[in-house]
Amino acid sequence: MAEEELEVTILEPKLKRKSKRKSKKSESESKRGSVDPAGVHVSEVDHLIDTAWMTPRDHSVFEFRDINYIIGKGKKEKQILTNVNGRISDGSTVAILGPSGAGKTSLLKALSLGITSGKATGIIELNGKKLTNQGFKDHCFLVEQYDHHWSFLTCKETLMYAASLLLGPGNHTSVVENIIDKMGLQSCKDTKIGNDFVQGLSGGQKRRLSIAIALLKKPAVIMLDEPTSGLDSAASVAIVGELRKLAKSENLIVIMTIHQPSTKVYNDFDQVMLMSKGRQAYMGKAASAHEYFETIGYPMMQMTNPADFLVDLVNADFTSEDSVLSILDEWEHRTSKIQMNNDQKMVVDSDDDDFHQLMRRKKSFLHELNVLFRRHAVLIARDPILYVGRIVVLLIFCTIFALAYWSSRDKVQAQAINFYYANSWPISLGSMFAVVAVFALNAEFKSVMREVKNGMIHPVTYITAKSILVLPVMLLFAVAALSTGVYSILGIKANYATYAGMFAISIFVFECIAEVLSVAFINPLLGMLCYLSVWFTAFLFAGTFLPADDLPGVIRWIYYAMPLAYTFDAFSYHVFSSEDWPSCIPDENAGAVCVDFSQVQGEEPSTLILQVLSKIVPNVTGEDNRMEAMGIILGMALAYKLLYVTIFLFKSS
Repeated sequence: MAEEELEVTILEPKLKRKSKRKSKKSESESKRGSVDPAGVHVSEVDHLIDTAWMTPRDHSVFEFRDINYIIGKGKKEKQILTNVNGRISDGSTVAILGPSGAGKTSLLKALSLGITSGKATGIIELNGKKLTNQGFKDHCFLVEQYDHHWSFLTCKETLMYAASLLLGPGNHTSVVENIIDKMGLQSCKDTKIGNDFVQGLSGGQKRRLSIAIALLKKPAVIMLDEPTSGLDSAASVAIVGELRKLAKSENLIVIMTIHQPSTKVYNDFDQVMLMSKGRQAYMGKAASAHEYFETIGYPMMQMTNPADFLVDLVNADFTSEDSVLSILDEWEHRTSKIQMNNDQKMVVDSDDDDFHQLMRRKKSFLHELNVLFRRHAVLIARDPILYVGRIVVLLIFCTIFALAYWSSRDKVQAQAINFYYANSWPISLGSMFAVVAVFALNAEFKSVMREVKNGMIHPVTYITAKSILVLPVMLLFAVAALSTGVYSILGIKANYATYAGMFAISIFVFECIAEVLSVAFINPLLGMLCYLSVWFTAFLFAGTFLPADDLPGVIRWIYYAMPLAYTFDAFSYHVFSSEDWPSCIPDENAGAVCVDFSQVQGEEPSTLILQVLSKIVPNVTGEDNRMEAMGIILGMALAYKLLYVTIFLFKSS
């Protein structure tokens, strides 16, 4: 993938070096009171901070050289980033400034190995070793501009699950409470995060929660895309100030893109990188930026926000383009002596990097599975859209549809066709309602991708936990659809457990289709449209309206590739064969189905009725194909599940 074309390097940490003096100091401090991430001494009674989480890391250096990024081909080719360089030591907070379109976010994506289209080249190193995707998961954390959280968990629950995933087994309550205090989330810690449909945390609180999760991991490098977006000025100052204190006390490297920070926020930056047109205009100490620009003929007026001054200098939309280009060329000229030679640029295959084997966090598969199983069980119970809402809607509509077929309760041959349709609608409705799963699972996928990117979980663990939890939900769908409508109102005699199992399998295949479409498209609306197209195709080619033999040969395969034809055939045999059908004397008032059983010997009445019904409804065979049909449907479900897993793993790689 494109992100692996960026070479990344990481200084090998000195794992065996442990200072005895530091250990003794830690012991003495733990007796007096623990030290929070910002270096503030607090009472041991108030905060019993996890000592492993508190242990400062070794020194780190993050370096990137000749980062270039090109999109398009031929005449449409466009250079997004051009020879961007930088070297950042631990304890530093670096801000990437620039006007809109300067390439700030593209650079952050490149540094976080998140380029998915176009071609990115260059060298990225952490502690002298190239940074790989696995290395990023182990040592870095990316806080994206848009927050994707679990809408129906509270703020504290989100952090507790994150702590369990990042820090391993143990009681992390004290760590979480400390982070909540630092991020100013105390007032909303028991508030659900919410989404577009459910009120919850504000945009600023969600942003602070994203940063809090990053701080839980305490990586070597934290990258943030617009961390103050949605925050008021006071919150912005507090958050950036806290990030700077943590960078100093925990030897972290903090890199952020930011749009027009206030003077107070700017003063908390150790370094700034000024960008325009994908090129650097300055990289150095924040406090010295105005001095540099004064030396090249651009003095800063007194009482001016330094950030506004810098951005205005290189904003080609409102400043002379010649002036902007001269500033960019001047910086390139001044730094050309320390830049790499162009011949040294390369596209790097990073698969041979074994650095991550030394520092990978020790987390067992079972522990991670247990955490995800508990978390998603809570989400399934709380989220009204994904499963609970569908169960309720299915119960209501199947009851209404059963009432519409009230006359079919009589089980007379004149009602045979209506009885067939009365048992077909529940599965049709249940499978159609899975369209909402495309929308909900798409949002869930984005949250999972964030966690995978930052090394919190492995995608296989999530898929395993979620798949186990979804299976009993399919049975709940069956119970909701069959109990009141089919069994209580229509009063059928067919074996309930068998019917529920067949219903669950038939719903499961459509759930797997919804999963595939939820990850296949970034925009969930496209996935929902595709799902509806699949469902209508399945319904049309179910054999209810047209027999397979009447279909043109070029599209006849669709009949056999869609699950509903097998479902309707199996369901019809199951419900018809369990009823006691009275004989019918053909006359002018008889219905479309009317068989005088006394005239036919050696055949079950239900079989005779199904044989007649098959001439009206083509997908009814009158044969007991239940096991074969359910096996075919289950095979389809597993095929779609495999496709879902393949797409999921590819996109999260």
